[in-house]
Amino acid sequence: MCGRRASSLKCKSPPLRSDNHLLVGERIRLRPVDDSDIDQLHEWWNDPGFAGGFASDYPKSRTEVEGLAKSAWFFIIESRSGDNKIGFIPYYTVRQDYPYLFEIGYRIKPNERRKGYTTEATRLLVDHLFATRKDIERIESVTDVDNIPSQRVLERNGFKREGVLRKRTFNRGEYGDEYVFSLLRGEWAKARKLLQSKAHAEVDLQDEGGHV
Repeated sequence: MCGRRASSLKCKSPPLRSDNHLLVGERIRLRPVDDSDIDQLHEWWNDPGFAGGFASDYPKSRTEVEGLAKSAWFFIIESRSGDNKIGFIPYYTVRQDYPYLFEIGYRIKPNERRKGYTTEATRLLVDHLFATRKDIERIESVTDVDNIPSQRVLERNGFKREGVLRKRTFNRGEYGDEYVFSLLRGEWAKARKLLQSKAHAEVDLQDEGGHV
C-alpha cells in the first residue's frame, strides 16, 4: 500500500469528516465506506496476499479496522456497476498545524492489479479533492523505495518524487526507506488545462471530419 501512515491509526482529521460523494470514472467508481464494508475491510487488512510485500504484517482486530476507517476519509474502489469491490483508497490529514495537507494511500486485490484501476482511482480522488476543497494546496503520498508499481501510479497522476525518508518503516523485521511524492494545486491545474485543450482539439478534428 502507498501511504503507510494510514496503518498507524494515528491519522488526525478535521471536525468535518463526512465525504458522501460518489466519484464515477470510466471503469470504476469510488464509494464512501459505510458500516456494511467493515467486515470486508477487516478481511482484506489481515490477508497477507492483499497487503502485498510492502505493507505492515501486523494483524488488526475488527474494532481497530473500524476505528481506522473512521479516522480518515475512506472510499471503496469498485467496478462502475458496483458489483465488484476491488480495493480501497483513503485520504487523511497528517499534521494538526496544517489541516489542509492531505495524504492518500491505496490497496487493491491481487487479481485486480496491473489493470489501471489504481491509477484511475488516484486520479478521481485527486481531481475531487482539488476541485471541491479550494483550501488544499498540496497532496502527498509515501511509498516503499522498492514499490515500483505504486511509484508509477503516482507519476502518471503528476506527482513528483521529493526525497528519501530513511529507515522510516519497519516491516517483517527490517527497517526500510520510503519515497515521498507530492502534487501541488498549480501543477494539477496546469495538467488539467492541457488535458482539456487536448480534448477540445480532438472534438474539433472530429467535427471537421464529419463535414468532409
